[in-house]
Amino acid sequence: MTDPERDAIKALTRLLQRENAAIRKGDLAQIDAEITRKAELGAALEAAAPAIAEALAADLPDDALIVQITALRAEIEANQTLLDGMTQATGGLVAELARIRDRHGLRGIYGATGTQRAGEPIAVQRFDRSV
Repeated sequence: MTDPERDAIKALTRLLQRENAAIRKGDLAQIDAEITRKAELGAALEAAAPAIAEALAADLPDDALIVQITALRAEIEANQTLLDGMTQATGGLVAELARIRDRHGLRGIYGATGTQRAGEPIAVQRFDRSV
């Protein structure tokens, strides 16, 4: 395995560490600024996958490479967890904003003509009591 491949592993690990820290701080501008570099490093490692697999499968695998791959994997998993959390939070916010908009917009209290609708703007909860 060549030095550029090892450098790509180290660089992606460092980038993910910075990105994970930025996500925890809510600094989305930093994440956006490094997305191109992240894609480039990911592509470089994908291209190097056969060489990395060969080096790991050797009779005497390189311990430093194992440590680097383990650190990269930990950062990738942390990054995925953080991004999944952001996705869920964003989805929750979108749903809440839609609910508020519907409740207070034309589809809620007021009809298409701008007059107040008769009855409850929110559907009454019904419970099945047959159990």
